[in-house]
Amino acid sequence: MPIRVKRKNGEITPFRNAEYIPAYYFIPKSVLDGCGKEMNSLPRNPKEILRSWDAIALVESDLFQMIIIDTYAYMVWPYMMPGVKREIYSGYEPSWILAHSPSFWVQEMTDMGIIPTVEALFRSSDMDKPLGYVTDDAIALLFSWLVPQVMERHHMNEVIEAADEYRCFEDFDYRSSRQKTDFYRRWYHTRTRHPMMSLEQLQEEYSEDHDGQEWNCTDLSAEIEPEIMAQVQVDEFMSTLSDKDKQILQMRMEGRTLEDIADELGYKNHSGVLKRIRKIGQAYEKYAGVDYGFSDKRIT
Repeated sequence: MPIRVKRKNGEITPFRNAEYIPAYYFIPKSVLDGCGKEMNSLPRNPKEILRSWDAIALVESDLFQMIIIDTYAYMVWPYMMPGVKREIYSGYEPSWILAHSPSFWVQEMTDMGIIPTVEALFRSSDMDKPLGYVTDDAIALLFSWLVPQVMERHHMNEVIEAADEYRCFEDFDYRSSRQKTDFYRRWYHTRTRHPMMSLEQLQEEYSEDHDGQEWNCTDLSAEIEPEIMAQVQVDEFMSTLSDKDKQILQMRMEGRTLEDIADELGYKNHSGVLKRIRKIGQAYEKYAGVDYGFSDKRIT
């Protein structure tokens, strides 16, 4: 039965996000300190939450839910993917999705008796006392045991291994990383290789079919590495741009006019957009060591 709250107008409705309150009290102080003053304003006494409309509003906010998602992902990730940075993946990657699913981890911790349900927490005779903080060492000890157990029980290792074997572009964050670079290299290399026949075999068959005439063609595989490195270079440069500059480039590549971009992004006129595009272009010329014509205004 979900926790319900009697509102100021007398209406009784479900207490949104209340199921995460026990999980909130399980977050170490060192982690909460990085979540901002507002999140640390929740009383450590559970009963006080029900006495404060400000506390209730905070628990029901998207901010509270987002903090639960991010903090639990931060705490479980090192034991899901040891030695791999969470930031290299996008929100489509299976291990990233699992780490950012607090309902999954909270339910597992509840089932194992590590944290109480919110109903049990509010019924407890100790709920009128301030709760202390779980230590960082206790969190590390618990999750180093809990995460592998849960992943094995739900066969998540197999899912992650399959995702690792069959990577796609959508798995990676826009920022540059070693794993993303390696993926680009493998992907482009695989796509450019003929799966059944080598270039030499094609040339031999051509000669046989054309009375000994030789077939000479450029070895396209020689261009594979430059193409790969060019793509990686672009990705690395893009990671240095602000979100607004990325948005300008994306809109320009979609064929939007300078006037349209200026209107949508709040520039006074299109000249401000043009200046930004030229500055970005000049920065890329400097980054890549190539003159594309931005400096002398040949490209707009």
